Amino acid sequence: MEPNLNLILLAFLHGAFIICILLLVISVALTCLSFLFALGLFSILLDDLYHIYLLSCFYFETVVKPNLELGFVVIVYKLLCHAVAIFLDSNSFFECKISRIKVKGRHVMHFIDGLRPS
Repeated sequence: MEPNLNLILLAFLHGAFIICILLLVISVALTCLSFLFALGLFSILLDDLYHIYLLSCFYFETVVKPNLELGFVVIVYKLLCHAVAIFLDSNSFFECKISRIKVKGRHVMHFIDGLRPS
């Protein structure tokens, strides 16, 4: 047997304990660094999304909004054109119906005048 086997074993266990502590510290440090790296990327992503949002709002404010207003005006104009055409057509239709009723009323009045004894 070795005379200093206990000391060698104690040194080995002490070294293993120190290595485990160092590995634990290194793994915690790497985990914190990766978390901070992900947090930094997320903050950059949020900043870029904010700038994209501002650009899209500016685009919609300057380009899309006037086009939508113009489109709305064109739609209202087309609807009014069709409404006026329908109104004018229905007006002549009703005038034709009224004149037909007047003609039929005159025929009925002539017929009634013909039936009266003179």
